[in-house]
Amino acid sequence: MKAVMMMPLKTLVICALVSVLAVACRTPTPATRIAAHSAMFRQLPVEQQALVQQGKICEGMGEDAVFLAWGQPDTPPLIGQVNGKKIARWVYKGYEPVTVMNSSPYPGWGPYGWYGYNWPTTSTAYIPRNVAYVEFVNGKVTAWASSKPAQN
Repeated sequence: MKAVMMMPLKTLVICALVSVLAVACRTPTPATRIAAHSAMFRQLPVEQQALVQQGKICEGMGEDAVFLAWGQPDTPPLIGQVNGKKIARWVYKGYEPVTVMNSSPYPGWGPYGWYGYNWPTTSTAYIPRNVAYVEFVNGKVTAWASSKPAQN
């Protein structure tokens, strides 16, 4: 009876691990986005196609080209208007590792009985922060910035 009950738990654990690995292996890249949206890619000018394949953007690109090169923004686009022109800003987020001090209870025995002693430990936490943005005026790139170094 015990072996029968453990079988579903093992199966569940294996399925969960396979799911996590499958998602982890599907990191979106310009190549995967181009493959998924080949018609969109073919409509771009040849110069922009070469940049998109390298994951780069340039002034004058449309939103489709930026999507293929950098992916979907991590937040809903910020939309506004200046002098009758539609302005949009796409923001991309990343995660910055930060060392965090923790304390773990460590039981001990003293003259008055058991007591808890906090043993200092460290761990790593990840704080979200903005790492890049792209600004569009009337649907065309006018400015962008990234905290990642430019690829040559």
